[in-house]
Amino acid sequence: VNAYLDRLVELASKPYVRYVSIFRNHGLEAGASLSHAHSQIIATPFVPKIVEEELQASERFWREKGECIFCNIIKRERESPRFITENQDFVAFAPWASANPMEFWIFPKRHMHTPLEITENEKLNLAKILKTCFSALKSLLNDPPYNYGFHLSLDEKTRQYYHWHLEVYPKLAIWAGFEKSTGIYINTVSPENAAESLRKAISP
Repeated sequence: VNAYLDRLVELASKPYVRYVSIFRNHGLEAGASLSHAHSQIIATPFVPKIVEEELQASERFWREKGECIFCNIIKRERESPRFITENQDFVAFAPWASANPMEFWIFPKRHMHTPLEITENEKLNLAKILKTCFSALKSLLNDPPYNYGFHLSLDEKTRQYYHWHLEVYPKLAIWAGFEKSTGIYINTVSPENAAESLRKAISP
């Protein structure tokens, strides 16, 4: 976690950088190019489309409802069957209508548009919930391949309405012709069942 944040601070300070992608590919099927554990960080002069769409939707919701859409989602998911686990500062849940089997997201409870604002105690609790969730995933599915990536904003103007988070995508299915040609993804594991399985793996 400290390494992620150290590099984020350095890259975000560059005037030509508009986005910093922090991600990990674990396992050959997930695109890992090296056998040892590693993450990657890429800075870009533009905001990627998927994050830009989140930013736009978040701003619309904030203008219509006067609150962060992700804060709203966190409140609902903590009481839903998609809830997985939480600690003082972070919560994990399987997203509604997830595209990937066993997909889950991790959010800070405190509203922040960027991880650059994280406190020392929040760093510790982020590390703890990462360990809890990935230990459960490893135990449940025999250390499956997966990808994860941070969604964040470096733009101060998004402070009120965006909420950074981590999205985790276990690589358990192969997207073939239908998915690639339509953008419609078939997920054989409901988020409710995924969350239940992960909860049981955390507290057997």
